[in-house]
Amino acid sequence: MSVLTEFVVPAEEFILHETLRRVSAIHVEIERVVADSEYVTPYFWASGETFESFERALEDDITVESLTVLEEHDDERFYRVSWRQRTGTVGHAVSKLKASILEATSDGKNWFLKLLFPSESSLTEFHDYCENYDLSFQLTRLYESRHPNAFGKYEVTPKQREALVTALDSGYFNVPREVTLGHVAGELDISPNALSTRLRRGHANLITNTLRHDG
Repeated sequence: MSVLTEFVVPAEEFILHETLRRVSAIHVEIERVVADSEYVTPYFWASGETFESFERALEDDITVESLTVLEEHDDERFYRVSWRQRTGTVGHAVSKLKASILEATSDGKNWFLKLLFPSESSLTEFHDYCENYDLSFQLTRLYESRHPNAFGKYEVTPKQREALVTALDSGYFNVPREVTLGHVAGELDISPNALSTRLRRGHANLITNTLRHDG
């Protein structure tokens, strides 16, 4: 049975450490991570007023292979960045054990991670890996998932799910609509542009994985 966990990890033991050390006035929220044996590619939102400095710091990082700005709004941008994997990091442990990063938020000093492990044994291996490389982490929550497939079945990220459910509960999808996009965005404390993006991406993932049947 899969195991859902929440960890606090020092910034230097995950990704973006050098960049966030140089540019601390940026808030980062990772939406999803694609990882293999060689690269780790996070898709993430960054908010703040120092995007140019943030992007220069990323480009100066010798481990960064590519940087792409996917969406750009007044106060936040959506990025895809590829890093070369390094043995002895939390990111490498996650990809090696085929765990899933469901949420990741940084305050510049620490990363707050929500990880889904495929089994209890993989969580044990993660613990052993971290001990072997003297990696620091604090387990703050641990529970078995009653519905393990629900987290990745439709490829809807936690932020997309939050946006979809909040919009639904608020009456945004009713006909006629009971609230505006701006009202729902205010409940989530994000911009209307960011909410619109999350709703569109969430809808696309749901339709692709429920209504479309190739072959």
